[in-house]
Amino acid sequence: MAARFCESCGAALKEGDRFCENCGAAVAVPSPPPPPGTAASPAGAKEKNPTISLILSFFFPGLGSIYNGDTLKGIAIYIGTIIGMFLLLIPGIIIWIYGMYDAYTTAKKMNAGLIPFKEANTLVMIGFVVAVLIIGAIVFMSMMVGF
Repeated sequence: MAARFCESCGAALKEGDRFCENCGAAVAVPSPPPPPGTAASPAGAKEKNPTISLILSFFFPGLGSIYNGDTLKGIAIYIGTIIGMFLLLIPGIIIWIYGMYDAYTTAKKMNAGLIPFKEANTLVMIGFVVAVLIIGAIVFMSMMVGF
């Protein structure tokens, strides 16, 4: 077995280490190669698609986090984005971009086993999109009426 080293600080790692003893960084545990003639991931293995998470967050700020199973984080990102957009445009854009980055990296970390896998609740995702569209329609209509 080849020696392994921490990607953060370069310290030598022991067999089975999940965290570097030197700097405390999480260590990706290499998985054994699949047996010849089998699929790369075992049957029933659950994975998130980081690209889908990113795209969802692009169109609906916070939806990528909800897809990753972090409903409260998704709602917080949405509210932060909207408040930031109303206060000054730049803070809202920063929060929106952070939400896309966080959704993408969280999905990758779940796939690597660095953080626990969380199921996405499809009904919550649909409810979030419907709520965002209704809130958007109410805001648009109130602006048209002149409130």
